Amino acid sequence: MFLLWLRLKFVCLLVAVLVFSSLTYAEDQPALALTHVTVFDGSGRSIKINQTIIITNRCITTIGPAASVKLSKNTRVIDARGKFLIPGLWDMHVHIAGLNADPALSKQVLLPLLLANGITGIRDMGGDLEALLAWKRDVESGALLGPHIVAAGPFLAGSRKKSPEQYPVANADDARAAVRDLKQRGADFTKIISLPSRETFFAVADEARRQHISFVGHLPIEVDALEASNAGMRGIEHLFYSEFALSLSSKEDDLRRRLIEAQAKRDHAGEEAIRHEAEGTYNGEKAATLFAVFKKNKTWVTPTLASLDITSHAELWRADDPQLSFVPPAKAKEWRNSLDDTRMKQYAASLGRQTANDWKLTGELHRAGVSLLVGSDSLDPFVFPGQSLHQELAEFVRAGFTPAEALQAATRGAAEFLGREGDFGTVEMGKIADLVLLDANPLEDIANTRKIFAVIRNGQYLDRAALDAMLAKAKAAAAEAK
Repeated sequence: MFLLWLRLKFVCLLVAVLVFSSLTYAEDQPALALTHVTVFDGSGRSIKINQTIIITNRCITTIGPAASVKLSKNTRVIDARGKFLIPGLWDMHVHIAGLNADPALSKQVLLPLLLANGITGIRDMGGDLEALLAWKRDVESGALLGPHIVAAGPFLAGSRKKSPEQYPVANADDARAAVRDLKQRGADFTKIISLPSRETFFAVADEARRQHISFVGHLPIEVDALEASNAGMRGIEHLFYSEFALSLSSKEDDLRRRLIEAQAKRDHAGEEAIRHEAEGTYNGEKAATLFAVFKKNKTWVTPTLASLDITSHAELWRADDPQLSFVPPAKAKEWRNSLDDTRMKQYAASLGRQTANDWKLTGELHRAGVSLLVGSDSLDPFVFPGQSLHQELAEFVRAGFTPAEALQAATRGAAEFLGREGDFGTVEMGKIADLVLLDANPLEDIANTRKIFAVIRNGQYLDRAALDAMLAKAKAAAAEAK
């Protein structure tokens, strides 16, 4: 797969070099031109107006003022006056091949749903590895239309049954064997969700280093964020589920001990009280030290705010939500039934009280210069793939990002995290043409990322009619599922 990417990158660079001198593309090559478009390139530079972008052989080969770019007669021209071009979006925390997602259906439903929402790449955080790798091969070869896929396969978990989405480990030896096995099977990285001990965590860290594979996931309650970063943990997923506030508390050791005891007793009220005490004992000096270590170690954080906001506001769930059309009927029925579930409502209210601090912490991390990723955590109940990524962008803005910064996190940031800055993430010559054309300016209102006029995936132009046809086909497939 790496060789395929390398070959494609070489072609992109070669074509760009051939085109650059005259800003005219050879007439014997097929090309697509977006003319008179406004470009947010994701690089940090100012927005550019009245540009022409030429795409050939899946690559961006020309970018320049519309008046200076000459078009060959066989170029397909899209007049993009009044449109806004951004890099393709990445959802860096999804579950599309396990948990609430049936792999047998995801290929027909979720992959097109994601792409139609402008998501040209995803990081799957726990699912059937064989299915994910098969889709990945087909996507990269062009046999399947869908987003790029980066996958962990099953996440490592203590005291759970083995399944396509989870890999139980009882001790350090199990953990080492699991890391080796997943690396050998083709996983792009390793994810942990729960581990039985500190020893097991550090065994994962050591084995991941030996196998030259990164590891990310939930912070075990026995390990603080500073230790995890120094052990080589590449990314921390979630703030709430990783008990992140404990690592910033002046009473960390005491609160961590008490929270472990409360969890062992299943004392949920006690857990909530301890979490609020952690928020109230936030220590700015500890936070500054931790954030500096994160930057030094290149430790990333994925807050997953949208899923928390959606899950904690069950009163806003709608039985007639049109996005339920993309959920298999049995799962949609289960979610609708939860609307009248008193326990679910109580859990939602509790979650809302406990996660209110996550937006503040996200802002603190951002202002300190810590790198954050945009991830939706779909398919939690009513957290729909595609749509939820746009809500996550809005939650980043709510936490203190500018719209431009939120977009950069979902584009250039994803590419940087994956070590793929040379391939995608910005609108620049030589990059693979994964792009989204919008009807309105996302820098004025981040909600405008939902106003998709067209998606360009690997150089293939999908206009609104093509996207709507994809969605109709996906909806039909979901309706036929049991």
